[in-house]
Amino acid sequence: MNLDRVIELGAPITAIAVNRKVRDDPLLKVSLDGSALDVVVHANTGAEYAGEPREFWQRASAGQLSVRVDDRTMAASGPDITVAEGESTRTLRGHRGAVGALALCPSTGEPLLVSGGGTIKLWDTRTGEQLRMGLTGGRTTSLLGYVGEDGRPRIASGGPSGTLHIWDPLLPLRPRTGPVSTRGFSDRVATEDLLDRGALVDVLRPGDDDGPTVITVEGAWGSGKSTLLELVRNRLTIPPAPISGRRRFTVSQADWMLHRPPAGMPSPEQQPTEIKPVVVSFNPWRHQSSEQVWAGLAKAVAEAAEAAIIPHQNNRERYWFARNAGRVDRRHLQRQLWKRIFSPLLSFAGLGFGLSLLGALSKLNVGWARWATAGLAGAGLLHTGLRYLFGRASAFLPGELFAGPVASNAFSGATTDPLIRDPYYHARSGYLYLVQHDVRALLKDLETHRYQLVLLIDDLDRCTPRTTAQVFEAINVFLSDDFPATRFVLGLDTTVVAAHVDNAYKELADAKIVTHPDDPSPGWTFLRKLVQLPVRLPRTTEDNVDEILLAQLGPVHREAYAHSIVTGAGGGGISLSGALAAAVVEQVVVAIERHGEVREHLRRRLRAQPEQSVREEKRLLNVWQFYLRVLGSADVEQACHVVAVAEIAVRWPAYLHRLRGGWQDLADAVHDDVQWGAAIAKLGFAYADRKAAANLRDLLRDCDAQAVAGLANRLF
Repeated sequence: MNLDRVIELGAPITAIAVNRKVRDDPLLKVSLDGSALDVVVHANTGAEYAGEPREFWQRASAGQLSVRVDDRTMAASGPDITVAEGESTRTLRGHRGAVGALALCPSTGEPLLVSGGGTIKLWDTRTGEQLRMGLTGGRTTSLLGYVGEDGRPRIASGGPSGTLHIWDPLLPLRPRTGPVSTRGFSDRVATEDLLDRGALVDVLRPGDDDGPTVITVEGAWGSGKSTLLELVRNRLTIPPAPISGRRRFTVSQADWMLHRPPAGMPSPEQQPTEIKPVVVSFNPWRHQSSEQVWAGLAKAVAEAAEAAIIPHQNNRERYWFARNAGRVDRRHLQRQLWKRIFSPLLSFAGLGFGLSLLGALSKLNVGWARWATAGLAGAGLLHTGLRYLFGRASAFLPGELFAGPVASNAFSGATTDPLIRDPYYHARSGYLYLVQHDVRALLKDLETHRYQLVLLIDDLDRCTPRTTAQVFEAINVFLSDDFPATRFVLGLDTTVVAAHVDNAYKELADAKIVTHPDDPSPGWTFLRKLVQLPVRLPRTTEDNVDEILLAQLGPVHREAYAHSIVTGAGGGGISLSGALAAAVVEQVVVAIERHGEVREHLRRRLRAQPEQSVREEKRLLNVWQFYLRVLGSADVEQACHVVAVAEIAVRWPAYLHRLRGGWQDLADAVHDDVQWGAAIAKLGFAYADRKAAANLRDLLRDCDAQAVAGLANRLF
């Protein structure tokens, strides 16, 4: 191994400690025999340290002759070292004199053992192989292994001679592995109006006027359509009017409904004077077939209607049973209801009657049987009457009758109770007819209570062309005269959705039947006919960058506060696997994120993006925060360089495989046109890639290309 440095301290060394709070400038604290004060030196230069006192020292005491790692224990006795692992032992021999100290050296794999006597030896404790050796010229009683400024292991040794040796065992670079905690921003809708679009919501408030029925919120990917729909939902959602709960729905009431089904839901006692919205959110991309789209839509409408007009369980059971009673075989269900409430005590009474009759025929004295039979019969009749008058109907009939619109056996799953069947089902138009009938009935009941449905449909541009067309067909059904007034708010990218419609109705597109002269395809004409109010979202501009940075990263720290945290971390780097606590690391990195200089650099690069999009800006910030924590950087300048690395990863992911290994060539050629052309040609950039290459060059010109290249080589 190489001897990096020799530091003469003039007194016997009793202990050595290392502090790597600053990764590029580790400090060594040496305890000397006969001195009450420790000597602190820079490990890189040997110069005495004169800065502020440090904490978090990793210490090695003199004469340490036993160390343990995982399931192995290494102990020195005389010139030999014994390695005990479970029940097996191994002896390491190589020292001529007694071993004075043992220590562990961080390595590329498992920690290696360092032993000191008259020489310094490095051992692989798994194989027993001696890897390195160094001559100290004296006895060694203190040993310490640590990671140097270049990330490679170092060994500090000392003894009675008062000389501190710094050794480089020439081991490979230690890999940066381990868990990395990062903060980031998901793609979920925002709960705060960062782009000042709240004014667009007011037009959707229902009223007595004949307002637009189908409204589209139009914008490209990442323009904030889902967030605006969420703002609409939050703005329009109001608590439903209080409704008193009714008593439990009993068997007797169910029996009467099966005998005479009610005509409809009764009107509320106090008719509201104002129309209230019932807001329903529906995501069609979760469904595939037209049956699934309608089933999902019916479920969403039913849940919203229940919360508005039948919030109580007893009311809900009565409502759905009354609805379903008109579409099942009522007589068959009524007979089964009577069978199910029949008390088992009556069965025992019948058995007792049989015993009494048998006793009378055989002239046996079983008079007690008559009294028992009479008692059981009376108790059974009483039990049956109590069930009929006070028993909950849902305890004796299939639960589907009380939880929502029932589906016929032809389309329902195997779990549907066989008692639920519609005798006229096969004479009707099928499943879609039934679902549409259920939705129409719910809407009419909502209208009776002065509610109007506002249906928010998002992510149409994520659906398949067939699903998109089915959603539009469903909207056309709602717009028919049979359905009460309903408002639709659709979030979509018109270019994608028009292409979906063209694909779904390919025959019309191929025939080039365009009814409007200003439309390029039938899909655009279809949207023109369906949508009464198209609302185009304004583009996100560079003026919105400050609001986004403030919401995502928090306010900029006061300069003095940020400077104190960063300089307290050394301004260079933090070892995530070192002695610093995770909370301290996070505090320093967050201070970097809120540093004024870093924030200004972020603002400038986000404003330079060719397409302003909140989603893309979030992606860039996510990547930047991740790599900031991977590096453990407390260096403001390096944090600014990481912004460029994150921008490369987000803007040009399709070219990263070509750029790998060529970062230094690009950095060297960024200011020379001829050299740049040769560099990108060597990396495989074709004429079609010239725009991406030009934008990449502009980015490298705007920052320190050499520093960015070094980070890209390290991180990519």
